[in-house]
Amino acid sequence: MSLRARLSARFPDRLPWHRSLFRKYVLTLVSLVALVLSINAGVETWILYRETVRAVARAQGDYAQEAEKAVEAALGEIERQVSWVTRASAITLEQHRDDYELLLQQAPGVLALTFVDAAGHVQVRSGRPGSVAAGEPFPTRPGFAKPEFRDGRSLASLVVAHAWPEQAVTVAEVGLEPLADALPAGTPGSGSYAYLVDTEGRVLGRTAASPVAVGAEVPRADAVGAEAGGFGRSPDGRAVLRTLRPVAALPAALAVEQPLPEALAPIRELLIRLAWLFAFGLVVAICASLVLARRMVVPIRALHAGAEHLAANRFDHRIEIRTGDEFEALADSFNRMADELSGSYGRLEVEIEKRTRDLARSVSELRALEETGRAIVGSLELDAVTAAIAARAAALTGARAALVYLREAGSGRNALAAAQGFPEAGREAIAEIAPVSLPRADAPRGALPLPDLAEAAWFPGRAAALEAGLSSGLVLPLSDAEGPLGLVLALRAEPGAPASPDVMQSFAHQAALAIRNARLFQEVDAKNRELAAADRHKTHFFANMSHELRTPLNAVLGYSELLVDGLYGPLSDKALDALERIQINGRHLLSLINDVLDFTKIEAGSLTLSIQEYSMPAMIEQVVAAAASLAQAKNLALTTEVAEGLPVGQGDERRLTQVLMNLVGNAIKFTESGAVRVAATAAGGWFTVSVTDTGPGIAAADQGRIFDEFQQIDSSSTRKQGGTGLGLSIARKLVLLHGGRIEVESEPGSGAVFRVHLPVRASEEKQAA
Repeated sequence: MSLRARLSARFPDRLPWHRSLFRKYVLTLVSLVALVLSINAGVETWILYRETVRAVARAQGDYAQEAEKAVEAALGEIERQVSWVTRASAITLEQHRDDYELLLQQAPGVLALTFVDAAGHVQVRSGRPGSVAAGEPFPTRPGFAKPEFRDGRSLASLVVAHAWPEQAVTVAEVGLEPLADALPAGTPGSGSYAYLVDTEGRVLGRTAASPVAVGAEVPRADAVGAEAGGFGRSPDGRAVLRTLRPVAALPAALAVEQPLPEALAPIRELLIRLAWLFAFGLVVAICASLVLARRMVVPIRALHAGAEHLAANRFDHRIEIRTGDEFEALADSFNRMADELSGSYGRLEVEIEKRTRDLARSVSELRALEETGRAIVGSLELDAVTAAIAARAAALTGARAALVYLREAGSGRNALAAAQGFPEAGREAIAEIAPVSLPRADAPRGALPLPDLAEAAWFPGRAAALEAGLSSGLVLPLSDAEGPLGLVLALRAEPGAPASPDVMQSFAHQAALAIRNARLFQEVDAKNRELAAADRHKTHFFANMSHELRTPLNAVLGYSELLVDGLYGPLSDKALDALERIQINGRHLLSLINDVLDFTKIEAGSLTLSIQEYSMPAMIEQVVAAAASLAQAKNLALTTEVAEGLPVGQGDERRLTQVLMNLVGNAIKFTESGAVRVAATAAGGWFTVSVTDTGPGIAAADQGRIFDEFQQIDSSSTRKQGGTGLGLSIARKLVLLHGGRIEVESEPGSGAVFRVHLPVRASEEKQAA
């Protein structure tokens, strides 16, 4: 049984035709032959086409040149005949008329003759019966004039000058249709014809074979180029090869045309021959490609079958091909590869099994390390963190007990922080470990193995551990960039291999980071408690001192008022002036103390609002009246602009008055000249109160910090205006308590505008600070 038959029986299924190699070889070879034949046919057709067009153009050019000479000879003969009537011996008009009649009898191409004197007047006119003479004015330039049509006939005026009388001319009307008889009889090529065309594209005369009628519209003669054999369209719409040649004696041109199918007849015959050659080449190519493709596909199928056996791990299969070429060499290579694969397949399975076990172990360690990280960082309490480290260390190393020691900053000793699985009886012995007793306790990487716990004399709890069956272990140092933090001691009942060094090092880093974070959290928590206590003490101190300072200050102000009122007797002007200064400074000091007291109440959260109804216009009027004296003292204009029909507000009127008084007072205090304006509007359930001044303005960098506590734009020791820097801060907090907001809009040198947006009815939930 042949190889082809065995392959057909063993592999009956073949690839579809559109995917088979057999199809690709056949199509490739056939396409290659078709491409070569197509290129050859295209080149031959192009060469023959160019030669044919050149031959037609050359023949048409020769004919046009010969026809031009014939037409010019005919026109010259007519001009010679007409020149006879201009003889100098003809003096009288009768002599001219007789000469004209004689010329009309001898020259059938001349239709009419007209004698025009020097003044341009017609003296004699003769013509054939039925002819129509040209109208005035007559052309005066010697020679043939522009052709024209009269009564369907093509005519041209010929002007011939007389020798005597001077400037007199004879105008002859010459028919141009007889010029076609002067054209050569044999036109070049089958179906060729010729015709005479003027500059306006009208046919003046034609040969007998021409389909163009006299007077028909064709391409203009003056638009013709010098190249012969150009493509064009005849008047009846057929494609033609055309050659146009101008006639020098007459403003016209001679056209020679040949229909394109007749001119390119040799190319059509060539295309028929090439089509037969193409068909024959395709048949030969198909047959050759079928034979070659079949001889190549059979070995390839055998190689494909052998590859399928190798893919199915049947390495005992051998490929048998005896072609003596590359296919046989390839089959031998397949057989050698099968032998090598058969030997290495077993080794590969062993190696894969080993790698699989290692990979499974690595995945287990990474999963355990991930769980360890989540457990360690799950809390910031140091005791919880060390307990989690001990539990995860035991799980990660497979130990029965795990101890976590933390190094003390002062003594450098390692104190026990957490224990997992260690006997209770030995807990007192393992409370701490001296650092000098532990070899390599600060090693930078990996765990230190303890193969025999009985030899670890540095470990004080080894006796209790041995009694509990713990015979080996390992030490994992804990440290970070700031230094050693401690160590983890894992104890096992039997010797064993811990996790990989990288996993243990990652666990050590996680444990050290968690311990450091827990310690930092403890320190931050302790500092926060200390700061909170100090803040409470500061708030209580400010509140107590404000009350203690206000009591004697109120007494001083009261007694000074009694003295000014003269209750204790009359005083001198100097004493009254001193008492007035005492009152001014006392009230200023009382205002500062009140600001500090309000600030401490707000900070302590003990300031509450007394919500009641109030009138915004009345409140603004009260503030303006109270600040009027301050404005008058600085010659400032204090004006108001309150919208009509403002609704009744709800809020703490005393605190809102304090806010407006603070804003108006600041505007007057920082404005040296100009005016201060207070405006109020209401829209959408909100009040908008603005205080505008013409002061020095506020830079954009300072507009954010002026509402902070103890902040002033000019905080130097030489500032002109006093104050604690609490006014705007208290005003902002009071506005926020009402559920509103305060904002500033200013540019240096352009004054400032403070706007307060307040809800018409303050929320009850905003009362408590």
